[in-house]
Amino acid sequence: MADENLKNTDKDFSKVFSIIDTDKIENRKDFNILIDNLTDHPDPVREATAFKLEEINDYSKEFFCDEFALSKILNAIIDINPNVSRTICKIIENNPRLQSLLEEKIIDKLFQILNNITNKDNTHLKNTKSHAKNKLIFALYWYLEALSYCISDRYGKKVQEILTKTIKFYDYTIREKTAKLLAKMPDAPIDLLQIAKSDQNFYVKYQVYDKIIKD
Repeated sequence: MADENLKNTDKDFSKVFSIIDTDKIENRKDFNILIDNLTDHPDPVREATAFKLEEINDYSKEFFCDEFALSKILNAIIDINPNVSRTICKIIENNPRLQSLLEEKIIDKLFQILNNITNKDNTHLKNTKSHAKNKLIFALYWYLEALSYCISDRYGKKVQEILTKTIKFYDYTIREKTAKLLAKMPDAPIDLLQIAKSDQNFYVKYQVYDKIIKD
């Protein structure tokens, strides 16, 4: 993949087509040149990169598992473009090794976000309509979604601590993602399942409909 357009930040329009036309990548150097475009580039470049990475994930899963790639993937999970976020989550879903490497990193991100949301010193976050708080909620949503593809029994206590907070979150989309995680969680806490069962929102209930203990 000897295309200089992928390295030249002054040719973003050409870069999109170079990414789309990229043939099979067979070495880590070319892969790193490509994945570097996943963050800190204009929207069309990031989106094209995500779609190309999904193709590569079908034949070279190992390229996604070094620290440089992990950092890019972790940041792209919460890309402002939901098409990028969804595509990255699909990559995670279809790469078991990547799931294992990302699980704890995503959990750490979730704790950071929840601490920032609830930190009394962050007075600019007290207004539920503030841009800063909405940005954190957006990140919370997508990291919960990504975690649902990584979840194992290795970090059960940490995950339970997170879900105990998010299952009562005022935004139903966060509660829905929480319920999705509970449905996938080995030995999910009954009390949290019951809270999800009692939620007034249908989409939250639906995630756990077959996990509910009969009254």
